[in-house]
Amino acid sequence: MADWVSGQIADGTLDPTSGTWLIWADIAEGLGYPEELEPLVHCAHNLDGWEENWGVSLEELDREAVEAAKHILNKRSAAEAGSWPSGL
Repeated sequence: MADWVSGQIADGTLDPTSGTWLIWADIAEGLGYPEELEPLVHCAHNLDGWEENWGVSLEELDREAVEAAKHILNKRSAAEAGSWPSGL
């Protein structure tokens, strides 16, 4: 499920705010917040709590979330034959 949501974020099918929230609330929480999903959980926290006075645009946080999703997918591809945690 994390792969699917990450793919949806990465290809623009799912907006980063909604997608990272799904990763955070529905997937990572149920798996005990695995280290592999931490970048997307971090993005979810930032997007959820964003305020205009932070000095970073919401668009920049969206781009960071897209990059985090792509990174997760790249790590997953590299680890296909290895030890990627089950359930991700």
